Amino acid sequence: MKRLFLTIITILLLTNCNNSNNKTVNKTDRMELVPEPDKELKEEYEKKQKALSQTTCVFSNPDTSVVGIKIRNIESTLNILGKKTKLKGDSTHVFYSSDKKQKLGLTVHPGDYYSQVSVFNISYSGNSKKNFRQINSKEFETEKGIKLGITKRQIIEKLGTCYIVKDSTTNGISLNYRLELPNDSKTKLLRSNNMPIYYAAYRLTNDKLENIEFGFEYP
Repeated sequence: MKRLFLTIITILLLTNCNNSNNKTVNKTDRMELVPEPDKELKEEYEKKQKALSQTTCVFSNPDTSVVGIKIRNIESTLNILGKKTKLKGDSTHVFYSSDKKQKLGLTVHPGDYYSQVSVFNISYSGNSKKNFRQINSKEFETEKGIKLGITKRQIIEKLGTCYIVKDSTTNGISLNYRLELPNDSKTKLLRSNNMPIYYAAYRLTNDKLENIEFGFEYP
């Protein structure tokens, strides 16, 4: 009888030990399934969240003309360049300012009417002097007051903060604005011109604007 009693006690003790070990292992397993958040993953998540929040920012103050030439408006082009002007499609036509220090590129998309300008590009002429026609304007300025030589702060004051930065270097930066359907409820620029995307890029070096390009992407 005594031996039977000792046997039963031994079995009970062994069973309790096993259960205790099993509980410890299970607890450890549960803890391993919920590790501490990884720092890099957290930073990547925050970066994506920031980018996501920026998509709600809608650019609503686009440039649409240079020295009186209006985007996709043939009459305005002829008023500035002359009634006999014919800017062919699928081409960029370059003009000098009156002092030949600046260049204005006017792009007509393939399939569009003569002189229907969809993209403007403004830059300095540099040392290269070609036989381009001149426009009677000392500098090429947009209707928003954007012109070569102004600063980043001045651009943002005129166009707003809904931009992204591209090609950023120690001395250079590019501010890029974009307007896509259906986010043109204020200007109606895209709908009125039957175009899907408007873009604008402003390239600065040492905080001085040196290149301007804006207009409609070719659909």
